[in-house]
Amino acid sequence: MIAALERIAGTLETCRPRAGAPELPLAVPESVEQAAELLRLAAVDGLTVIPVGRGSKLGWCGPPAHADFMLGTRRLAEIVAHEPDDGTITARAGIGMDALREAARAGGHFLTPDVPRPADATLGGVLAAGQSGLDRLRFGPVRHHVLGMTVLLGDGTTARSGGRLVKNVTGFDLHRLYCGSRGSLCVIVEASLRLFPEPERELLLTTAAADTEAAARLAAEALALPARTVSLIAERDAAGWRLTARLFGKREAVAAEREPFLRAWPAAEIAADAAAREAAERTRDTALESAGGVLEIGCRPTEVWQALAAVDEAFAAPRVRLQPGIALLEISLGAADAGIAPTCERLRAKLATACTGGASVRLVDGPLHVFEPPVPAAAALMERLQRSLDPRGVFARGRLGGGL
Repeated sequence: MIAALERIAGTLETCRPRAGAPELPLAVPESVEQAAELLRLAAVDGLTVIPVGRGSKLGWCGPPAHADFMLGTRRLAEIVAHEPDDGTITARAGIGMDALREAARAGGHFLTPDVPRPADATLGGVLAAGQSGLDRLRFGPVRHHVLGMTVLLGDGTTARSGGRLVKNVTGFDLHRLYCGSRGSLCVIVEASLRLFPEPERELLLTTAAADTEAAARLAAEALALPARTVSLIAERDAAGWRLTARLFGKREAVAAEREPFLRAWPAAEIAADAAAREAAERTRDTALESAGGVLEIGCRPTEVWQALAAVDEAFAAPRVRLQPGIALLEISLGAADAGIAPTCERLRAKLATACTGGASVRLVDGPLHVFEPPVPAAAALMERLQRSLDPRGVFARGRLGGGL
């Protein structure tokens, strides 16, 4: 196998599909044609593959049931087309999100999603992970901005959906299905994205809250304002609660949104323009990290504070980041120990009572023995999709939990 992979892609590297898992050979092709040939080899020889960009999101999945090698896309990194007049950009999957954002900015546009640590993330990795940024409150999930995509299926076949321009988007929206599939359906090799005008004015408002009740009240008041808030974040650590809201757009619009915000948050500190952008990027890039991993909890927006109460009943979390508008909680678990597994189970039980609309719990970058999430209700449909798009099982199974 090694010789065959090297014949196609040159010298191999190694990579772990998840911290603590055994290393696997990593083939990094220089062209889409080489990537397709690697998949054809896998299909013929019965090998299983894990697609990877720069590896920053491998901890979002569990260890595979079995895998023979990993296929890296980071050398597929060129911008294929950029149409500033149409507000679209098309690039290969291996391009860094930082480079893509700078290209968009040079054309007078803003690129969403505004993901953490963009220098470590590739376009293909972001789409495969279905990763939205802190700007999701304003712009929605990343899949809404994908106009088209080119992917490689398990047998090396090239498949395209959508188009490069808004007016040319036709056919089934399979590119939206591929968003969030995490390498279980295909290898993303190219994507076209919708862009937005670069903001003329930017503000970042920051205020403190004495306790959770006050934080919930301030967040609710901010969400009720007639403002197109880009992001709203509530963070709790040993020093207490801090809330930040980001506004940007045309000067007149931002000025109109600023006044009601100051009435709702009279003690807020304000950073403007370059200072606001730098502060927002620091917040974006300061991800929760811990030896025990980070729990991500999703629920209905109306039940997000009940979910936090369930967390506080289950264990003492050293740090919490909450996005009330999109009902996402990130919980630092602290030190890694044998108590993480029962903590996760205790939390799931409490969330089942607190959140009548249901809640999801995912452990990111935590110990392997507690990764396995509950089997989703749509597992049977997801399995049918896998069998339809990858009938030979070329893409490694088990990484999504429940054998998927």
